[in-house]
Amino acid sequence: MRETFNIRQLEAFRAVIKHGAVSRAADSLYITQSAVSKLIAALEEQTGLTLFERSSGRLQPTSDALKLFDQSDRVFSELSGLSRKVQQLKNNGSRSFAIGFLPALASQYSAEICRIFRQEHPDIELSLVIGNTPAIKEMLINRKLDVGVVATPIDHPSFTAEPILSSSLVLILPQGHPLADQEGVHARDLDGLDFVDYNPDDHCSALQTKLFGQFGSTPRFTINGTTASVVINLVAAGFGAGLVHPASAHWRRPDLCIKPFYPKTPISYYFCHDNQPHNAELIQYLRHCMQRVHNHVFHSEKEAPCCGEQTQFEE
Repeated sequence: MRETFNIRQLEAFRAVIKHGAVSRAADSLYITQSAVSKLIAALEEQTGLTLFERSSGRLQPTSDALKLFDQSDRVFSELSGLSRKVQQLKNNGSRSFAIGFLPALASQYSAEICRIFRQEHPDIELSLVIGNTPAIKEMLINRKLDVGVVATPIDHPSFTAEPILSSSLVLILPQGHPLADQEGVHARDLDGLDFVDYNPDDHCSALQTKLFGQFGSTPRFTINGTTASVVINLVAAGFGAGLVHPASAHWRRPDLCIKPFYPKTPISYYFCHDNQPHNAELIQYLRHCMQRVHNHVFHSEKEAPCCGEQTQFEE
């Protein structure tokens, strides 16, 4: 009977797949290349699997290796969660709660949410992490976050993705733009005008292309950005108009003009968390805080702020 493999061997195995080379894997683990090779050889011996094949001087993972890598995700996620628990015990048992937000929401909006949350839960050690959608999803899967708010749903059997801040796209314009005096802007109105797009492989870019195509509108794409926050800053720099979620537009750059966009185009962020969270009450309260702050601005009886106005929150 073969000896049971250990965590250190799995760490070396995963590092080689992630980094694509033994040398980079060794650097990431702060050990020598020979140590990595010995750990991989021992893992292959103890599992009875061929995990890598050498091709053109590089190690190529086999199909068995890729399956093992996927299966080991859960193990390392649980270890990461256990590490957080140990840290809480070292801090006299105080509870922690980590939230991941997109850069587009890293503004007065996220600060206000944290303020309201902390008023209700003053003893919770709160962490706010900012990252793009892939980074936040990875931190969720690795149990480094309790909640992540992202642009697209997380595709993982252990996690739930719920739409949040459901709204419609708005058009953002620099002040003084030819369309700034209109109450609302239709896709046709943007024909021939400068426009800031998202990266071609982004789902938002595909949505916009389809939308403009339906109405025979051909904006002049001047530049594209990777995220909503980048698009917003490019609009402010004078590259043209752009389409974003209203929450991103209002709190990121209150100096811009924000206009209703037609046809109304639904947009949501996604509130992602573990299917079986140990802190369900905190997760639900965070969701409540997010919706409360959003509704204060966008679902009140008065119109949403536009062209330089910004909402002040009541205590």
